[in-house]
Amino acid sequence: MFAQLAAPDHVLAFRLSGKVTGDDIARYKTLLDAMLKAHDAIGLCVDITGLSDMEGDALVAGMKADLELLSHLGQFRRCALISDKEWPRALTRFVGPLLPNFEIKSFAPEQYDEALKWAAEPAAAPKTDKPAVRFLPTSRNDVLGFELDGVISEKEFPAVLARINGLFDSHEKVRLLGRIKHLGGFDPAILMQSGLVSMKLAALRKVERYAIVGAPGWMSKMISTMNPLFDVDMRAFPAEREADAWAWIETEPAR
Repeated sequence: MFAQLAAPDHVLAFRLSGKVTGDDIARYKTLLDAMLKAHDAIGLCVDITGLSDMEGDALVAGMKADLELLSHLGQFRRCALISDKEWPRALTRFVGPLLPNFEIKSFAPEQYDEALKWAAEPAAAPKTDKPAVRFLPTSRNDVLGFELDGVISEKEFPAVLARINGLFDSHEKVRLLGRIKHLGGFDPAILMQSGLVSMKLAALRKVERYAIVGAPGWMSKMISTMNPLFDVDMRAFPAEREADAWAWIETEPAR
């Protein structure tokens, strides 16, 4: 069941309870579409404390609606998730670092008023003046090294994409090393840039080894869990073991 709740004009607040149906998702999408047209920036306050299940057509409709909203992701500022369960807190810890322009935070059921107030407040956009990606010279031309420090901006992404695609076009198999100094996330507008999907597909075919140095704990766990599912052999190394990462991809940083 979907129920809209009272909130400021720029905040869509609603409660999902019981079993959510396709009609519930359609109502949610209608309200959200209208709000996105009326406001440059919006907040969400979602109470899922009473959510028990979701019909199959609702799940499909919800996934379709989420994909259609990618082009509007830059309009979202804050999302408050209200629940007595653990997974929303895990979700906020995972998504938060990746989308710096979109803050997501979990609240307990008794904190509804606090959650609604937080969702209505403006979020400060991070500074993205300096490029977040710096390429590292390597001793092999089929190996690409890079350092990530900050928020990847829409402005710098085409050059990053061109460099990676150039590597893929020049070699049958490649290796990557990424050094993470500060994982600031990325501008959501990047998701709509052409060439991103083809680059990801090429990565699945061409990358044979991918070393990630200095990955935060949640990323290291995700890599170890997901690694057996893909042809790409990915390994995470703590920052103090960067030399081991270079040795594993069988190259050296160029001097």
